[in-house]
Amino acid sequence: MEQILNNLGGSQREAKLSLTAEELKPHYQEAYKRAAANISLPGFRKGKVPPAVIKQRFGAEIENEALESIADAEFRAFATADNLRVVGNPALTDIEKTLDGVTFTIVFEVMPEFELGEYRNLTVSRPVRPVTEGDVQEEIDRICLRAASFEPAEQTTDTMYVVTVNMHELDKASGMPIVGNEPHEERVFLDDDQVDMHLRNSLADKKVGDTIQYTAETTDEQGEPPSYQVAVTDIQKVVPAEFTNEFAETITGGRFATTEELRADIERQLSDYFERSSRNAVENQIVDQLVNAHEMEVPSSLVHAVVHQLFDDFKKRNEGAPGIDQLTAHDLEDEFKPSAERIVRWELIRNAIIDAEKIEVEDADLTAAAERFGLPEDQLRMLMRSNRQIEDQLLAEKVMNVLIDYAVVTDVNAESQEPVV
Repeated sequence: MEQILNNLGGSQREAKLSLTAEELKPHYQEAYKRAAANISLPGFRKGKVPPAVIKQRFGAEIENEALESIADAEFRAFATADNLRVVGNPALTDIEKTLDGVTFTIVFEVMPEFELGEYRNLTVSRPVRPVTEGDVQEEIDRICLRAASFEPAEQTTDTMYVVTVNMHELDKASGMPIVGNEPHEERVFLDDDQVDMHLRNSLADKKVGDTIQYTAETTDEQGEPPSYQVAVTDIQKVVPAEFTNEFAETITGGRFATTEELRADIERQLSDYFERSSRNAVENQIVDQLVNAHEMEVPSSLVHAVVHQLFDDFKKRNEGAPGIDQLTAHDLEDEFKPSAERIVRWELIRNAIIDAEKIEVEDADLTAAAERFGLPEDQLRMLMRSNRQIEDQLLAEKVMNVLIDYAVVTDVNAESQEPVV
């Protein structure tokens, strides 16, 4: 068999595999055997048609159908023999048949080869933020607000109101409600920063029955924002729950009996959150430095796969949003591609560091992970055998720990970025 490997640039390769008629014979014989089991003709039972008859009646069709599987088998053998690190799905781009045999042209991608640069002694800053009484109180206020009760009111006097309104879009030329457009109802919490500031300000000091005109916020400097006629139909005063021992016990399902216990737990959770944020900041700096220091053309098939993962995550986060079901990964590919390329580049660098440092998942790692996941260790081991992602996750965590241990880390104030003395 003649084999030619062409470099198409970057990570893309082209293989031309030529088989003689003699080399094709055993492949065709196997194809005839597989086909014979399902062929029946008048005068012959199913699976009992003589090979000569099968070849005469169906030979060309059977051989043509077998070519793709022959190409796949020969390419796999070729890639293994040449130690090619193939990624993605190879594409059979051409089949050239001659009297002497056949030539398959297969285009595929390989893992890029690159020289691993310096990954020790990276200089990073770790943002440090202690938990303050104000942080704890803000969280308590949020908890009490989520458990708030509502009282009917006639007028808004501050921001602690939920206002129900009917909104009717206005014609830009006449300023009158658009005929045929049905008004829609909205409930507006005046203390919610996520709600259009113009609408919240327009509803200050308003009574049930009042009507106002409101122009929406817009980030499009070229476009004219829509305007609405807004009728106030209901006002409810928001009364946050009182932070009492009884409330603490109720809201935690009996885990805590006093406000002091709940306050301490809130402080602990905030401290854990700030520590995770600090860790994420350090990890992102390390990844950014290593990605920027390693130039390589990443395989498009890997980038494409990550784009689809990012898109699937995006759809889950925005489930139920208008128009989300009509979107495809292709629609947002340009938006996701830079992040996908960064992810792929980092994974390649990380795997090279794992090899260089000979990092492996050890028994101690599994014991710690089982405790963290709340699983028996033998169950975690069983899951690892069926799900490679678990081992990949543990390796990713371990290599990051190694990189942070190697790094020169300076603690800085999370808000001022000044070094912490």
